[in-house]
Amino acid sequence: MTKKQLFTILDPKTWSASIIPVFIGTLYSIYRTGNFRLDLFLAVLLSAVGVQCFANVINDYSDFIDGLDTPETVYDREGSIMVFDNIPLIQVKKLMVYLVICTLFPASYLLFHGGLTVAVIGIIGFLVAFLYSSGPLPISKTFLGELFSGVTMGGLITWLAYYIQTGYIDTNIILISIPLIIYIGSILLTNGLCDIEKDQASRVTIPVLMGRERSIDILKFAYITMYVFILLSIALKSLPVSMVLIFVSIPLVVKKLKFIVVENISMKNRSNIMGTSVLSGIIFFTFYMIIILGEILRSEFL
Repeated sequence: MTKKQLFTILDPKTWSASIIPVFIGTLYSIYRTGNFRLDLFLAVLLSAVGVQCFANVINDYSDFIDGLDTPETVYDREGSIMVFDNIPLIQVKKLMVYLVICTLFPASYLLFHGGLTVAVIGIIGFLVAFLYSSGPLPISKTFLGELFSGVTMGGLITWLAYYIQTGYIDTNIILISIPLIIYIGSILLTNGLCDIEKDQASRVTIPVLMGRERSIDILKFAYITMYVFILLSIALKSLPVSMVLIFVSIPLVVKKLKFIVVENISMKNRSNIMGTSVLSGIIFFTFYMIIILGEILRSEFL
């Protein structure tokens, strides 16, 4: 497997789903308690990205083995490199083993410092990553895929990043993680929108059940809900009042989401649609992190 093939199958453009929760959980711990350890932050980051890479690879592997990804259903290498590059299955299996082994090192470091809570979060996260594409009834074949992915990546990772710095999980971190849960669920929803024709024969996803137009409405409502939870978090004093500045991001997010319309959605246009979905959330959470960082610096130096 070449470096280019490895880069494609690990799919770095999806890593925002694991990186952003780590940053927000860590920044929030600094904002609430002032606690920060670089070694623990890096261990959480490496563990989260490792699980994300494993999930990406096993998802491509499972779809290829199950016959869902074929030259007739995939239109570019980003859709499934296994279809276009004819990578030996043994190499993909070895890669999954390597990813598990590499992820165990930072995960073990976290386990040493965090104990049972870290172990429970880690086991749940890995099981969901595995069962999402594998097992007798893969989660990805049901309408629960968005929920499981959102709670695992947006919830568990955020809570872990916070817990490892503070030593506890409270209602504040749970509340502020909800926009992350919604965002990551929306990425999976967008993926299902693009794959609706391919999925109709073997999956019961939300887009298959609801159709494209209603699923797009759900996607737009998801982003509205993210902003609503920001207001709720401010009202409950989980977030600072300055977080209202995040509403400045609305025109930028809306501009991106306008591209996600029925006419543009297809497997051929999958890469552009997915990029738009991911970038919309990156814009939202970049504003979020800058505001939190500003509050941290203000309390430190003013």
